[in-house]
Amino acid sequence: MGSDFETTALVDEAMKRSGLVWLRWSDPPRTQAFWHSWLGGRAYLLTGPGEQPDPRLDEDQRVEVIVRSKDNAQRLVAFSASATRLEPRDDDWGAATSSLASNRLNLADSTHAPERWSTDDRTRIYRLAPGSELLERPGSYPDESGRATPVPTSATTAGKPPRVRHRRGGGGPPLS
Repeated sequence: MGSDFETTALVDEAMKRSGLVWLRWSDPPRTQAFWHSWLGGRAYLLTGPGEQPDPRLDEDQRVEVIVRSKDNAQRLVAFSASATRLEPRDDDWGAATSSLASNRLNLADSTHAPERWSTDDRTRIYRLAPGSELLERPGSYPDESGRATPVPTSATTAGKPPRVRHRRGGGGPPLS
């Protein structure tokens, strides 16, 4: 294992480049993907209605964070982190919600979103503070598969795809 500086630098660089991480926790045991904002050495997750599903993490619960490489989509690093719920009275609330609002795709009203998140009891923001030890890193990966059963969801397909008219067939001359 490298020094604390090397560990911190590797986690920081991996988290800055990755917009998606997987969290693994043991009670109940599961693994789930989340988009996040990385700010000041911590990851912030926005959950709730219209956002990501809430994992209902307990205060100071330990979770495993798995980060993939943006270049080849393979596992890059895994580390243990302590999860706490971010509250509007916390010092990092303003910076975290501003970062989450700017990173959130298709956010209808980004200027008023932090205010809305602070008043909605169903919306939760989690702060993940990395520990000092890496569970996986380049040159030190486990041999077993990382496959997991998909998370149960009520999402379904809307039905049969719509009929497309005037679609160009595959047998004509190239367009360019």
